[in-house]
Amino acid sequence: MRRNRNRAGWPAPRAGQLTNNNITYALPSNAPGYNFQAHLTGRWEETPAARQHHDPRAAATHHALETARTVSGLYPLTEHQTAQTHINSRLGSSHDLDDAPVRLLWAQVQLTVDSSDIDAVVCLQRRMHDEAQNEHANRQRQHQAEELHRALSTTPTLALAYWLIRQPEAADRNTIDALSQLTREITAYAPHTAWVQVAHLLQTFVQDLPTPARMNLVDSLAQIFTRYDQPELAARLRALAPQIQSANGHHPDSPPGGPHLGA
Repeated sequence: MRRNRNRAGWPAPRAGQLTNNNITYALPSNAPGYNFQAHLTGRWEETPAARQHHDPRAAATHHALETARTVSGLYPLTEHQTAQTHINSRLGSSHDLDDAPVRLLWAQVQLTVDSSDIDAVVCLQRRMHDEAQNEHANRQRQHQAEELHRALSTTPTLALAYWLIRQPEAADRNTIDALSQLTREITAYAPHTAWVQVAHLLQTFVQDLPTPARMNLVDSLAQIFTRYDQPELAARLRALAPQIQSANGHHPDSPPGGPHLGA
């Protein structure tokens, strides 16, 4: 392209349109592999410089497309109108290119989307939503299982109660005896349940004590709790005194339930 020289001797700056509107460009969406189809229009002009760009239209077009791609990647295909508005708000004012003596006067894109791609993206979004919900539910179940495991490990006899609540129709004498044996083995081998063993030793110790001695033991333990700044625990222990009058920890007028802890 020959350029006319102005009176000062400099070539007249070139100017023109960005591209033919029949050309279609692919702009990425936020779903990899699914693109917007874009038609680009606009105008450019050269800026004064000692060395002009060989193809200023290509430079201006590249800048407009890179700006559009940065914005379009934020949106799903289902929001092509919103994405188009956002892109055109960025391209609507003039901008001097940093790496070429070219000014983009304005640009505008028109986005279109293939209907089959929209259907595919909607299915993808639903699947991702379902997977996220399933993952959340799995995390909740895992958390509940961990909490239950800690509770059962700390209080093994809770396993029997939990199982009876979940499977009341399957309970019989054999299964109860089997679970009772299981909880005793858990207590014996779980390293963090040593204090349960201490409770078993206390249960064994008080079996042959007369009632006054058991009450004296309760009062002594309550004093120890108070000495270590646990008055609330001391009060709760003293509140249990009527039950502790019996060797098995039950009121004298109520039958004991569950396996014998001192066995």
